[in-house]
Amino acid sequence: MQRLWSLFVRFFRIGAFTIGGGIVMLGVIEAEMRALGELSDEEIADMIVLATAVPGPIATNLSFVAGRVLAGWPGALVSVIGTSLAPFLTILFLSSIILRHLGNPWLGSFFLGASAGVVVVVGNSLWKMIRTAVDGFPQAAAFVTTAVLMLGFGVHPFIALGAGALISIAGESLRGSGEGESA
Repeated sequence: MQRLWSLFVRFFRIGAFTIGGGIVMLGVIEAEMRALGELSDEEIADMIVLATAVPGPIATNLSFVAGRVLAGWPGALVSVIGTSLAPFLTILFLSSIILRHLGNPWLGSFFLGASAGVVVVVGNSLWKMIRTAVDGFPQAAAFVTTAVLMLGFGVHPFIALGAGALISIAGESLRGSGEGESA
């Protein structure tokens, strides 16, 4: 029961103090999972990939996956409730105030600063995922190929991911055949 309460409080805190939506919560949840020290970097990266691959809000998906890994189905339930409850209550109580004062320069400045924080949190998560996923030349070539095709040439993500996968497979097979010849 203590474990479930701890998960609820952890995810409630994430939901309560994270501004910027699910993608920012992803970075904060990732940092919390690393701080627990119970999961490897690969496990965390796998959870993030799974949470972003399935339909639904990213923060809720990642909370579900993390809670399930850490404490089974009850952990998944309390993690999702914890993540969702704080933003729900905040929107419920603050939405009318925010809408009434949306033209206030102080509020505009706050949201401008929060958006800069969003970029930093997302960038930090992205950098950690790249360091975890890119291990050797084939993965680096696949990453660069995918990034250049998507960002540089505007290629559809599925096509860019497919090209990156082909580069990675080709690189791995070349590396494997090169090791076999030298043995």
